[in-house]
Amino acid sequence: MPRDDAPRLSTAHAAAIALAGLAFLILEVAWQRRLGLALGATVTASAVVLAAFMAGWGLGAVVWGPRADRTRRPEHLFAALLLWVAASVPLLSWVFRAVLPGLDLPEPLVLAVAALLLTAAALPMGGAFPSLSRAVGAGLRGAALGTALGRLYAVETAGSALGGLVAGFVLLGRLGQSGTEAAAAAAAVGAALAALAAARGAPAPADAAADAPAPSRRRHAAPDLRRAALTAAGVCGFAAMGLQVLWLRMVKVVLTNTSYMFALMASLAVAGLFLGGLLHARRSPRLRDPGRELMLAMAWLVALAAAGTLLAARLPQLLLFPFESVLADPAARALLLPLVTALLVVLPASVASGYAFPLACRLAAGEERGVGAAVGGVLLSNTAGAVLGPLTATFVLLPALGAVLSAALILGAAAAAAAAVGRRAAERAGRAAPALALVAACALALVAAQPTLRILPPSFLKYGREVLFYRESVNGTLTVGVDPGTRSQAKYTFVDNSAVIGSSYDAVKAVKLVGHVPFLLGLESRDVLVVGFGIGVTTSAVASHAGVERLDCVELAPGLRDAAVFYRDLNRDVARDRRLNLIAGDGRRHLERSGRMYDLITCDPTHPVLGSGALYTRDWFQLCRDHLNPGGMVSQYLPLHKLRPEDFRGLLRTFAEVFPHGAVWLGHYHAVLVGGLEPLEADWADWEARTAALGQDPHFYVDPYHLAVSLALAPRQLADATAGAPINTDDRSYTEFFAPASLDEGNLTANLRWFQERTPAVTDVIHGIPDAALLARYQAGNRLLLEGLAAMLDRDPETSRALLERAAAENPENGEYPFLVRLYF
Repeated sequence: MPRDDAPRLSTAHAAAIALAGLAFLILEVAWQRRLGLALGATVTASAVVLAAFMAGWGLGAVVWGPRADRTRRPEHLFAALLLWVAASVPLLSWVFRAVLPGLDLPEPLVLAVAALLLTAAALPMGGAFPSLSRAVGAGLRGAALGTALGRLYAVETAGSALGGLVAGFVLLGRLGQSGTEAAAAAAAVGAALAALAAARGAPAPADAAADAPAPSRRRHAAPDLRRAALTAAGVCGFAAMGLQVLWLRMVKVVLTNTSYMFALMASLAVAGLFLGGLLHARRSPRLRDPGRELMLAMAWLVALAAAGTLLAARLPQLLLFPFESVLADPAARALLLPLVTALLVVLPASVASGYAFPLACRLAAGEERGVGAAVGGVLLSNTAGAVLGPLTATFVLLPALGAVLSAALILGAAAAAAAAVGRRAAERAGRAAPALALVAACALALVAAQPTLRILPPSFLKYGREVLFYRESVNGTLTVGVDPGTRSQAKYTFVDNSAVIGSSYDAVKAVKLVGHVPFLLGLESRDVLVVGFGIGVTTSAVASHAGVERLDCVELAPGLRDAAVFYRDLNRDVARDRRLNLIAGDGRRHLERSGRMYDLITCDPTHPVLGSGALYTRDWFQLCRDHLNPGGMVSQYLPLHKLRPEDFRGLLRTFAEVFPHGAVWLGHYHAVLVGGLEPLEADWADWEARTAALGQDPHFYVDPYHLAVSLALAPRQLADATAGAPINTDDRSYTEFFAPASLDEGNLTANLRWFQERTPAVTDVIHGIPDAALLARYQAGNRLLLEGLAAMLDRDPETSRALLERAAAENPENGEYPFLVRLYF
């Protein structure tokens, strides 16, 4: 007979579902990253991957839920599914790594293959919760069933939250990609063993027909309750996941964009589901009207999500500026602020969603149905909403309405759905349903009015910058602004919170070096690939050299081409150059797919710890080398800041391992890597002639000796100076999963002084320099310049100025020094 009291969840059942949740989230994070490397770091690829994973989960719930009701040992089914997951990990990881990138199919078909593979991989995962729900919920009904499902859901989501955290913060950094996937497989095996232990210690459930709950005695028909449950589950999944996409887009404009930020946001969202399930397990015995409770849970979801949206939209004013002194530490800005933001924005609404899920399962199982099938149907509806929510928010709502209005529309739809659930399932809806209908009408009215609601970078708000260009696109929020009423009228361009180009002289100089140095070394290039168009400075430097016939430029945020018109003084209006072929997408994916060979590949990515770590690995450098024509070269920007000295030297060694002829140029606070298939050598007469052909440039000091001594490490020096440093790879990336010490402001000074301690062997690269004494003066002046820049970083302007003035006195031929004195002092 059905029981009204819920027994405690056994230790073995709890261990099984917790380890399953742990394994599934570790795999989701790991496979998302692996497929990002294989398919490109585009929003489209990421969305397809996540949607396919969730779709497989939902389909698995429907496939295995009824099967669980028909088996007398659902723990055995659970164990078989988890062993299936563990066995598939090495095979699928190999396919994702070695087979998928090389498929000779159109890109949409490659994405479809990846989606099918992930859907198949997630099918057994979707059966885990329904099968254990059958095991722990058999013979229960009403409040007892709700309590049991709430406990099970809480434990499963606790394991999932932990899985997301350890994958992002520990495993991928310590064990690497392959080691993390192996750890997930081990957790899946552990879950299977725990389930088998639970089966030995528990009596077999009765037949499905015998343990089905008694028919509902509410005045509502059972189909009404089931439809209400499925509606609630679907809407909660749609709203929760769709809003997470929009919230992430809002906070990315404010927060430091790192892999840890994503791990925090995602894990705390799952932690909220755990707390919601736990809350339901405790409240379930006292609930007399679960339909009304479900409506109220959805109402709380709407209210808490609305508060989270307001906070996310005004994050600088509400959190960043009031606590600026606390967040002055870079580590606090990169880690503490995302944690607090996730706690305040994501967690509360996730708790409401986690509370609603077991309620929906309880309602769905209130008719003459098996527990496994009922839970499977609710899980399918929930995951279907979780698939459609992010896709709709990303590709439909965001480009049309922007993040804030898109959130308002989703909240309005959720409020309307909550009112409908109350009317269909609640015995006493009271005034809640009309109130929710009013909320929905207000939200829709706000969307219809379409006010201008912009999410701006903090510096725009703090300094009152005038917005020249603003666009919320699928690939990021683009903002161009200017300081009004200032002498310099400096312009600033951001994609989310990443500056596309620094406004300082040294930043512009560095990106121009990326484009100019290969040609000064004698490169004859017709076909060029530029990875990262930005606002076109590097591209314009390349385009200024004779012989360039084709300029392929790959850019994740192609809308930057429209922003480039504000920088014509820097990029020479290169956006209109007839040779420019702007390709929207990922640079790695373009090289893998196009098969094109180039004479020059230049790369000017964002900082490796801020989202472009895949462009600083040995695998990336090798990919570039494999796509160079005979005599071809590679040049790439490398920052000195936000990198520990050992990591910085490791990146230099990583480049030198692939390009033994590689060298390093220095543009004040920034490095430029240059490598080729052949030794880097230039004759002085040719070097001087090519330098003169650049012409005068107010943003780039043109002097053959000055540019020659900007060489920081010649090839033989690069190999010797970085011996023993760690190699950065796709599998073990210490830039993507960086240590907090990387954010120490002293790293820039330490890396700069490391160069200062070395005298570059200029004559190893440039032969036949006619005036050795003049070269020595330029080198002496350059050492004083580096000392002066380091003193400026140490906040000692008097010493910095004295060193720059001394450099000008010892090397009066170098006109950059007087300019820098005027610029900085």
